[in-house]
Amino acid sequence: PVHDTEGHELSADGSYYVLPASPGHGGGLTMAPRVLPCPLLVAQETDERRKGFPVRFTPWGGAAAPEDRTIRVSTDVRIRLNAATICVQSTEWHVGDEPLTGARRVVTGPLIGPSPSGRENAFRVEKYGGGYKLVSCRDSCQDLGV
Repeated sequence: PVHDTEGHELSADGSYYVLPASPGHGGGLTMAPRVLPCPLLVAQETDERRKGFPVRFTPWGGAAAPEDRTIRVSTDVRIRLNAATICVQSTEWHVGDEPLTGARRVVTGPLIGPSPSGRENAFRVEKYGGGYKLVSCRDSCQDLGV
């Protein structure tokens, strides 16, 4: 299982702040506009004193049985920010392409033109040093830098 900073197992029923494992690497996760105000990008606060918004993790396959609500390392999950937006749309994460550059970014909101794999919203929590990192598993799992 994935554990929070107090040693408790993460559950699909909880909300959690995602913060850098070591000081001096920025704050928590937030949302930021891109070319248009909506949908919003998932971004990191530059000020390490800012925790950002909490996130909720859900097993990727959908509703898990009550006994299987634990978030596990290297298992597909969906992630959404636990916050309201001006966009009046979902804050669930998915991988989308930047309109001008074509670069892949993590965005919130509805899926537009799903990829053949249909895994734009599949992420994983992986062990990394003394903490964890998030990876996107759209086509193959790639580090998000968080």
